[in-house]
Amino acid sequence: MTQISAILSLPYIQPGQAQKHVTHNEAIRRLDALVQPVVADRDRSAPPDSPQTGARHIVAEGAGGDWAGHDGEIAVREGSAWVFETPLPGWRAHCIAEDAELSFGAQGWQAPGDRPLRAARIGVNAEPDATDRLSLSAASTLLNHDGAGHLLKLNRAGDGDTASLLFQTGFSGGAEMGLAGEADFSIKTSADGAGWTTALRLSATDGRATGAAVQSDALDTTPGRLMTVGGFGIGAGAAPEVADADTALAGGIYAMTLPAPGAPAGTSGAAVLWVAAQAPGEVAQRLCETATGRAWRRARAGGVWQGWRREIGQADLLGPVALDGGLPSGAVFESGTTAAGRYLRLADGTQIAWAEAALFAQVSADRLEHVWSFPAPFADTPQVSATLPGAETSYTGAGPGDLGGLMQEAGAASAALRLPRVAGAPAFAAGAQVAGVRLLAVGRWSAG
Repeated sequence: MTQISAILSLPYIQPGQAQKHVTHNEAIRRLDALVQPVVADRDRSAPPDSPQTGARHIVAEGAGGDWAGHDGEIAVREGSAWVFETPLPGWRAHCIAEDAELSFGAQGWQAPGDRPLRAARIGVNAEPDATDRLSLSAASTLLNHDGAGHLLKLNRAGDGDTASLLFQTGFSGGAEMGLAGEADFSIKTSADGAGWTTALRLSATDGRATGAAVQSDALDTTPGRLMTVGGFGIGAGAAPEVADADTALAGGIYAMTLPAPGAPAGTSGAAVLWVAAQAPGEVAQRLCETATGRAWRRARAGGVWQGWRREIGQADLLGPVALDGGLPSGAVFESGTTAAGRYLRLADGTQIAWAEAALFAQVSADRLEHVWSFPAPFADTPQVSATLPGAETSYTGAGPGDLGGLMQEAGAASAALRLPRVAGAPAFAAGAQVAGVRLLAVGRWSAG
């Protein structure tokens, strides 16, 4: 007959045994310690200073003193000594300090929080199934931090699988975001849970965005789409090109190659077109030739284009003037100097010519004459006037009182000017002349 029980090693009373009460009491003592076991704690590496009889503790690792060599065992105070019980796999004890149920196994004593929780399915106020093995029904769900940040991970096996968040209404999909069967991150939407539109796709390679919410090209005017770098020429190294200025109705910056439909007449080469739009029928445009810097502007009102008007800048003030359809198409002022004098042409068609010191010489006893070839021709006969000098030294063989009013036979290119003798004045002597006469002609260089 064995002397102890198979599980708790309780001593059996043997046949003919003397002092049977000793064996019986030992068994009772062990049962008292191990039935419904409750320990004070499990983190002590040395016994308490004044233990009471019946005190129980789980000995922590590295214990010393009276507990040395009993790591993990249950220490029971019996009278003035400690008795130790070696746990077996599966033993359970309640820890007062932690208010937790401990169990003993290969990893030692563990509370539920020390052990990984594994379950085939978990339902929180909801019924899980084979697909949704974790199911929760609640007004809200909180995933809180544990003293720092909080990271939620969705892992998939490969690029062809899905790791995404699906948003539903009545269990019908309406939006999805994540890795949906590809390496790129995407945001998709659906009106019926069946047909899906990729609103935004972010490349896994370079992070660039595409999708229905992004411009398909630099000239995409679809309302509600996000404009990309270079859209309508904004931020691009080269603006998108348009072939017809009349069709450029969306605000932006465009490139053109001139001449082109809708562009100003007489323009050529590369150009930049700026467009500002209030509505399709209300548009303003400005075009600039990049080689010359010449610029034009026009507007579209009520769906009808107005004519192009040249913008005048500093470089346009002086230069050849020109008119096109009654409007200036060249510089504002044109001036020049020849042996016959100086001239000034204005962009409106006006021309002024003058000579500082004309010489009127005697051609007969009755008159002095000067033929003035204008420094620049007029479009028709100008108005010519002469101013006599005030110095007596400018007169030879005649005086100011001997001269009558200016007479002229003028044309577009020249004028024959005469100063006649006043009636009753002596005839002009041979060699009579007037030097330093100032001449002025005012007319038009253009008949427009």
